[in-house]
Amino acid sequence: MSPIRFAIPKGSLEEATFKLLERSWTKVNRKDRTYRVYLDDPNIIVKMLRPQEIPTLVSEGLYDVGITGKDWVGETSADVEAILDLEYGKIRLVVAFPDKYKYKNLDEMIADYAKRKKHFVYPLNI
Repeated sequence: MSPIRFAIPKGSLEEATFKLLERSWTKVNRKDRTYRVYLDDPNIIVKMLRPQEIPTLVSEGLYDVGITGKDWVGETSADVEAILDLEYGKIRLVVAFPDKYKYKNLDEMIADYAKRKKHFVYPLNI
């Protein structure tokens, strides 16, 4: 039997993913400064990757299964099937303005745009 190739995300989802793995397997090991993760099941090969790469790599057959965000599945248009929503890794949005803007927060900007009947458009990747 061939080992299962399992891709997990590094970065913002890393800590939550390790907690999940630690609840699912009796032993999870990771050596410092490496992207290899070792479980107590020798038939599962785990590698940490950038979450935006995981859908494409699974779609191309380089990994059998992976954990990544729904946003990356949609953005990459990867041909993969979502099998479980792990319900972790909620994103936090940040609003930033250039120094030259007079606004102190998003509410001020929206109110000013509305007062001047100006459109306020922002991209959504849902």
